[in-house]
Amino acid sequence: MNAHIKTLLIALLLICQPAFSVPEQVYLFRHSEKQTGENPFLTAQGQARAEHLVSLVNTYPNITLFSSNYNRTLNTAAPLAAYYNIKVITYDAADLMTLKKQLLAQNGVVVVIGHSNTTPQLASLLSNQAIESMDESQYGHYYLVSKLENNSYEVKTLTMGF
Repeated sequence: MNAHIKTLLIALLLICQPAFSVPEQVYLFRHSEKQTGENPFLTAQGQARAEHLVSLVNTYPNITLFSSNYNRTLNTAAPLAAYYNIKVITYDAADLMTLKKQLLAQNGVVVVIGHSNTTPQLASLLSNQAIESMDESQYGHYYLVSKLENNSYEVKTLTMGF
């Protein structure tokens, strides 16, 4: 192989090298207040809280939105999906390691709607920090997982004020 072809191949490999992408911020919300029963929908208060989520992220021009495949989480995600005119990407709430891999492959801002047991676990998986469990009655707390300069993540526990 002559020197020109080798140089061309090396240049093509460098140009085609995939960029390492990680999300800048990941918002982790627990679903809003739910009715009773198996796979329940949201209460009126839950629907109002779900609509309030838009005001927490509407400063971003776009987001990627994930939700587990349950009525209460999909209903919580619906106002965000409508505001951004995007589809909700569903995930298996029992497989958070796969979700973590999916999230870390995203760019920009990612929003995940989960559950009182999975949301703190996911925050812990993303940040490699111990995260206190969430009480079943807590609906106003959420996590903001932010990328640091060294590509690690820090977690802030925030309250919606709603």
